[in-house]
Amino acid sequence: MQFSYAMIPPPAHWADWFHTFYTLEIAVGRAEEFMPAYSAQIMIFLEGGVTIDFPGGRNDPAESLLVNAPQLAFAPCTIHGPVRLVGVSLTPAGWQRLAARPVDAVHDQVLAPDTVFAPEALAELRAHIAAAQAGEITPETLATALGTAITAQPFPLPAGHGATLAAMTAWLASSLDPPLAALHAAVDLSPRQLQRFSRRYFGVAPWQVAKRFRAIRAAMLLANPLLPHALRDAALESYFDQAHLIRNIRRYTGRTPRQLRDHTIFRETLVPHAHGPAARLLDARPDAAGGDDSPLKSERIAPISNSERIRPN
Repeated sequence: MQFSYAMIPPPAHWADWFHTFYTLEIAVGRAEEFMPAYSAQIMIFLEGGVTIDFPGGRNDPAESLLVNAPQLAFAPCTIHGPVRLVGVSLTPAGWQRLAARPVDAVHDQVLAPDTVFAPEALAELRAHIAAAQAGEITPETLATALGTAITAQPFPLPAGHGATLAAMTAWLASSLDPPLAALHAAVDLSPRQLQRFSRRYFGVAPWQVAKRFRAIRAAMLLANPLLPHALRDAALESYFDQAHLIRNIRRYTGRTPRQLRDHTIFRETLVPHAHGPAARLLDARPDAAGGDDSPLKSERIAPISNSERIRPN
């Protein structure tokens, strides 16, 4: 598939809201793909569209503004190209501040924009979309408008939730396979309270959150041979056997470890700094600790060479 993908790091003052902005152009007219179990995504289609086949139904590919709630498993999708889009990946805190909708109640579905955005913010964002479709503003300007519309939402996090979310994120980032006991020691919540909190922000209990993050990080390490081999070996050793590894990576990505070598859009998204602090232990970039407050600008991600071998064991 012929495509061009670029990431637009958020400025520091938006780091708690967003993992990354991005642009994507796809030349083909129609293609079958998979949407991985990523955090909430909001995509603006300047051209083309996508149909996502969730268990509860499909979205309308004619809608230019797509609000994809957090996913707990991969979903097949059909790309209706050619495509030009601007998107953003939200953090768990960003999703709650935008929508105030518990993930365990809305996961794996596309939501109508007018059920998520305030009317004034949505009207202004649609005006920017029309301007971008007419070529009057750049994708980076549209990304800024999208971020502004999201951060204008009136839903602050409940008292104490920020600290608990920070502790849970730090726990996920502490190792490739963090022990659950360490999380319980880090938060001032009963096991039942922690379960409810985790379901609100991540959709599932903490041990299942760790399982999903472990699979996505293993996919990153298998897809990118430039990441440290010691980390890759540690990630693979955290699985009971190769069948367990294959089953879990497929559950959350729709692909087997061997298929991660293919040059796909998904493979280019498997860079640690696009997935927030929980993936930062894989990121060796000098600026991995965070962004600055400069205007949004594209950061082209070089494709991983198809000649690089990926070995699941």
